[in-house]
Amino acid sequence: MKNIKNKMQKIEIKDPASRFDLSYVFANDYPVFSKTKTALQEMAEVACEIVPGVHCRTAIVHPGEIKELVSLLKGSLVRSEVVIDFPDGSGGAITKEAQARFAASAGAIGADLVINLHKVKARDKKGLMEEFLAVTRNIKETKVIGQVPYLWQYDKNSVPWLLEILAEAGVYCLKDWTTRVDNFLLPENETLDYSDDTRFRYLEYIANYIDKHSLPIILKVAGRVSPLNVRSFVNAGATLIGLSYRKAAALRHALLK
Repeated sequence: MKNIKNKMQKIEIKDPASRFDLSYVFANDYPVFSKTKTALQEMAEVACEIVPGVHCRTAIVHPGEIKELVSLLKGSLVRSEVVIDFPDGSGGAITKEAQARFAASAGAIGADLVINLHKVKARDKKGLMEEFLAVTRNIKETKVIGQVPYLWQYDKNSVPWLLEILAEAGVYCLKDWTTRVDNFLLPENETLDYSDDTRFRYLEYIANYIDKHSLPIILKVAGRVSPLNVRSFVNAGATLIGLSYRKAAALRHALLK
């Protein structure tokens, strides 16, 4: 491995909510706590104060909503972040850079960019590096959504190869997936295995590889995280948890037990 660009980012866990990246990238964007506020406003409020005196780490939106999110979080300790080339990751470096540049100008300090699975399949390191750097040169603190359930099932050898590239590109975090099963071109009559046990296995494998090779990467899980399994995800190696703001209080309570 060559030219590692970043050092391991230390995430101080003062409270379970210090792990939480709240999302607002789902289609069912109805508010649940108020009849007078939007879902985006609700998420910002939960992010700023999940319980009195406690804030979440991050709130994440699409590029089109980043200006409003930054405004809603102004004066708080919550990070304003954005998804890039979501959900399929196939927009290329041009799309990724345009979205990252716009989001950075609006005040985003972090990004979750979706990997281009076609380039992984082709082992196109140059193409992947171009896409990653298109984002990291605009938003330094970048995570990559690696679509790991798909890679684990159909291209397991790509996982360590990808980890080395992430470290070289200055990406500090690997998030496992977008939760959008229809993103993947599955073989006919096959289904994707994203069961808890499978996810625990690949998290442990990746965490061990990162530790063995001293890579400056942390792990994030998102999608289908519940009060019943959140502790197991953390134990398997996840530092960050991506979740809907609607579940934040319940997951925090589960991690406090």
